[in-house]
Amino acid sequence: MKRKITMLDEMKPLSFDSILNQIFSEYKLHSSIFGIKSINFFKLTDRNGISFLNHKLELPIGPAAGPHTQMTQNIISAYLTGGRFFELKTVQKMDELKIDRPCIDAEDEGYNVEWSQELKLEQSYDEYLKAWIFLHIIKEFFGLSDNDEPGFIFNMSVGYDLEGIKTKRMDRFIEQLKNAELSNLFADYKNKLINFIYNEFNGDKKLIKTIENISPHISNSVTLSTMHGCPPNEIESIVKYLIKEKNLHTYVKLNPTLLGYDFVKNTLENLGYKKIFLDKHSFENDLQWNDAVTMLQRLKAFAKENGKEFGVKLSNTLAVKNKKQKMPGNEMYMSGRALFPLTINLASKIAEQFNGEINISFSGGASINNTKDILEVGIKPVTFATELLKPGGYNRLRQIAEGLKEFQINKVDRIDLQKLKNLADDSLNNQLYKKETRTVESIKVPVKLETFDCFIAPCKVACPIHQDVPEYIRLVEEGKFEEALQVITDKNPLPHITGYVCDHQCMYHCTRIDYDEAVKIRDIKKEAALNGYQNFVKNLSVKEINNNLKVAIIGAGPSGLSAAYFLAKSGFDVTIFEKNMNAGGIVQNVLPQFRLPQSAIDNDIKFIEQFGVRFIFGVNESFSINKLKQEGYKYIYIAIGAEKSNKLKITSDKKILNAIDFLWNYHHNTNITLGKNVAIIGGGNSAMDSARVAKRCNGVENVFLIYRRTKEYMPADREEFEAALDDGVIFKELLLPYDFTNGKLICQKMMLSEIEADGRQSVIPIDGEFEELDIDSIISAIGESVDTEILESNKIKIIRNKADLNPLTNETNIENVFIGGDAANGPATVVEAIAHGRKVADAILKKENLSYPSINFNYYHKTDFSQFNLSKGKVEWVKTEMTEEATRCLSCNTICNKCVDVCPNRANVEINVNHSTFKDVNQILHINSLCNECGNCETFCPHDGAPYKDKFTLFNTVDELKQSKNNGFVVLNEEKQFKVISRINGDIFEFNDLLNTDKKFDSYITFIKTVMENYSYLIPS
Repeated sequence: MKRKITMLDEMKPLSFDSILNQIFSEYKLHSSIFGIKSINFFKLTDRNGISFLNHKLELPIGPAAGPHTQMTQNIISAYLTGGRFFELKTVQKMDELKIDRPCIDAEDEGYNVEWSQELKLEQSYDEYLKAWIFLHIIKEFFGLSDNDEPGFIFNMSVGYDLEGIKTKRMDRFIEQLKNAELSNLFADYKNKLINFIYNEFNGDKKLIKTIENISPHISNSVTLSTMHGCPPNEIESIVKYLIKEKNLHTYVKLNPTLLGYDFVKNTLENLGYKKIFLDKHSFENDLQWNDAVTMLQRLKAFAKENGKEFGVKLSNTLAVKNKKQKMPGNEMYMSGRALFPLTINLASKIAEQFNGEINISFSGGASINNTKDILEVGIKPVTFATELLKPGGYNRLRQIAEGLKEFQINKVDRIDLQKLKNLADDSLNNQLYKKETRTVESIKVPVKLETFDCFIAPCKVACPIHQDVPEYIRLVEEGKFEEALQVITDKNPLPHITGYVCDHQCMYHCTRIDYDEAVKIRDIKKEAALNGYQNFVKNLSVKEINNNLKVAIIGAGPSGLSAAYFLAKSGFDVTIFEKNMNAGGIVQNVLPQFRLPQSAIDNDIKFIEQFGVRFIFGVNESFSINKLKQEGYKYIYIAIGAEKSNKLKITSDKKILNAIDFLWNYHHNTNITLGKNVAIIGGGNSAMDSARVAKRCNGVENVFLIYRRTKEYMPADREEFEAALDDGVIFKELLLPYDFTNGKLICQKMMLSEIEADGRQSVIPIDGEFEELDIDSIISAIGESVDTEILESNKIKIIRNKADLNPLTNETNIENVFIGGDAANGPATVVEAIAHGRKVADAILKKENLSYPSINFNYYHKTDFSQFNLSKGKVEWVKTEMTEEATRCLSCNTICNKCVDVCPNRANVEINVNHSTFKDVNQILHINSLCNECGNCETFCPHDGAPYKDKFTLFNTVDELKQSKNNGFVVLNEEKQFKVISRINGDIFEFNDLLNTDKKFDSYITFIKTVMENYSYLIPS
C-alpha cells in the first residue's frame, strides 16, 4: 500500500484552454462543471455580504488551505458549491515532493502526512491565477451572484521560515498574487477568454466587460503556516515582514498544543479517542502559552501601526504518533471531528485573554454541525478540509452555504465571549464529538472492486443472509408493508424476531454512516413485519410441492427454523425435533421479553408452520443419526445451540451463576433471589441481558457490569449497552475479577497497553492496584460453547472442539448429515444462524438438482436521482416515522459515486454509458494526470479496492500508460485519425478501428467510445 512517489504520482495541472473547454463543454453536454451538477450550483441574490480585509465577502466560508485549494478545478468546484473565502494551499521554497503514499485518512477523525507543497511554486501561482479569472466569468455567466464586486476572497498561505519566504521565487509568488499584472499570464489568459467569448457567444458585451474588469489584485492577505516547534521570535519576525514589507493583512496559524499536554490528552480520552497517541515532546517544543500571548499582543499593536489587519488562524493540525500505519512515517497530523473541541477551546482561551478583541479565523473540526455556532460568536471566516474529504465532498459545502442564506452574519468585530465559552464547554460533552458516535471504523465489505458495474449496497453484502435491503426499504417508504414483507421473507423466515434482535451488520455497513448516521434498517424491517403481517399471511399462497424427501432437523432454534422453512417451501417433508416444549431455542427461552416480545416469536413460527413443517417437542437431548436414517430421513441437520457456559476463573466461596442458566430461569420464573448487589462479568449481549434482567429482580439495588477492557472494545451491540446504562446498570471498566470471598469481590485494576494484531489494545494488570466491591451474587457471561459429546457419540468428526465440516456446505464426515448454527462455530447471532440454515438448505437442494420456487418482485422501482447529490450529507434528521426514516436510504445499489465525491482534484469522473454491455448506467473513469494518489477514494470505496488503482484510467501519453499498472487507455490523434492504446487485464492492445474489435473487448471499447464521444473534453488535445 505504501511506496515511494514516482513521476506518475505527480499531478499535471490542466492548461487554461483545457479548463475553458471543459467548463463550457461539460455544462452543455451534462449540465455540470467538474462533476458539480448545475442543480447544486449555489446562487446568492439580494445579499450584500460583509466587509472583510477591505473586500466584500458574500459568505465567510470556503475551503481551507489544503487539498481543496491546490488546483484550479478544486477552487472552481468549491466556488460553485458556495465557497467564497479561499485559503490557497500553503507554498514554500522547497517544492520537491518526496513522500510515501497514501497520505490522507479521513475515515472518521482525519489524519494526513501530506506535505503542503505538491506543485512547483510557478505551477501553484498559475493555478491560483487561472482560478481567479475563471471565478469571475463563472459568476457572471451562470448568474451565481448579483453583487457588483467579486464577493469572494483569495487568501494566500505561505511557510515555513523567514529565509524561505524571502527567496526570489517566493517573493515573486507573493508579489504576483498582490498584482497579477507583474505576470504576462494575466493578460494572456484574459485575451484567450475574450477570444473564446467572441467565438462561442458572439462577443457578449456583458461577459467581455466582466473579463476586462477582472482586478489584477488577487490577494491582499496571507496566512502564515510555520512548522511545529518554530520559535516565537521566528514567527514574530515573519509576521512583521509580511505586514510591513509585503503590505499584507496577516493571520498566523496556531497549534492546539497551546492548550497544554494534559488538557489535550484528557479531552481526547474523555471523548473516547483512546487510539490517538500524543507525543509529549511536541507540546514541549511548540510555542508556549505565555510566549504566544506576549507575541500576539506585540503583533496586534504592530499591525495597527501599519494599518493592517492581524489575527490568528485556528487551528493547525495536531501532531500525533502514527500507530495506525495506514500511512507512512512515525508521525501524522490529526484534523476533523476530534479536533473541534480542542480548537474551539483554544479560541475561547485566546478570545478571553484579549477580551474578545482579536480576529480569529477558524478551521479545525469545522463542519455542517457547528458552522453557524462558530459564526454566531463573531469568529470568521470558517474554512473546511476534512469535512469536504468525506462522501458528499464539495456538496457538503453547498449544504452549509444553503443553511447560511437566511443567517445574519455577526458584523461586529468583537467576539461574544460568553457564547464562545458556552460553545467550548458544550464541545467537551457533545455527542457529536465523541468517538462512540461512530462505532465502526469502515463500512467496507470484502468484495473486489471491479473495473465496471461496481455499484453495490454494502448493507446487503454485509448481511449474512444478503437481504434485499434497499428494495424493502423503498417499499416501506411507499407504505407497501405487505410487499416489503414478501421481499424480506424471500430470504428471512424470521422477520419479526430479526426486527427486534438482529445484530444488524447491515447498519454497520450503511453508506449513510459516512454522511451522518446509519439508516435504521432493523426498525424499518420491524415496521414491515408489524404492519404487513396480517395481510401477508392472509394472502399467502403456499404451493403444495412434494418431492417425497424427508429431512430431520435437530433443534428448533433460528437455524433449524430457517432450514425447515427453505426446505419445506421447496417440497421437502420436514420434521423438527426439539428437547423443549416450544420452538425458538434461545430467542424463545432465554432472551428477555422486554427485548423480544412473545408475539414476535409466535408470528414467525406460525408463518413457518404454514409450509407444512412438523414439530416434535420434548424429545430426549440425545439423538441417533442411524435411527433417524432408518426411519426414512434422507437428510439430517443438527442445529443444537451453544449452551455450555465457559467457566469464570476466580477463587470463590459461593456458586457463580452462568448467564444462560440465569436468563433461562428468569424467563420461566421471575421470582429469583440475588441479593442487593449483583456483579455481571462480561461484555457481550448476554452480559447486557443479564444485567438488565438482574435490575428487574426483587430486592436488587445495584448491578455492576464488570469488563476487563474499556467500553470501546465490548462485543455487545452499542444500543444494548446503552439500554443497560439507561436501566441503571453501573459500568466498571478495566477490572478483572480476582477473588470472591465473604461477599467481597476483589478485582485487579487493568490498563490498556499495546495494540494487538486484531486492532484492539491489550490489557495488562496494574501492579498492586485492586478495587473491592460488596457483592451478593455473580453472574458470569464470558461466553458459551457447544457440548461436543453428543456429536462424537454419533461418530461426527471433531477437531479442536468443533465439528469438521465442509466449509462450502456444512456437511459433516457422514454423508447427508449437516451441522449449523451455534453447533458449527460456537455462539452465533440470530441472523448468522438463519444464514447457516439457508446454506444447508442450498446444499441439499443442489444435491437433489432442485431449486427454490421463484418469486418475482415487481414492487421496487428505481428512484429518479436527478437531485441525488442534493440529498447527501443531511445531518438534521430526527425521524420517528419509519416511512420517513426510509427516505434516508441512498439506494446505493443504484448509484454510489463516493469516489467521485471525495476526490478533491476531480480525478474520478462519472461516465454515463447507456449500453446493454453494462449493468449500470453510471460508470467511473479515473484520470491519471489529476491524481496524486492520496488514497481518499480508497478509504471510502465500499469495496475491498482502490478506485485510483482499479478503475479504467485515462492517460495523457503512452509512456504514462506503460509506466502505470492500471488498466486504461490513451487516445492518440495521428494524421486526423484516432488511435487508442489500451491496457486490458495487464496486456497492451492497439485499436485502430473501434468498430471491429474482438467481442471480449466490448465493454472496454464501448466505454472508450463513450468517453471519446460524450466526454471528449477530458481527453488531452
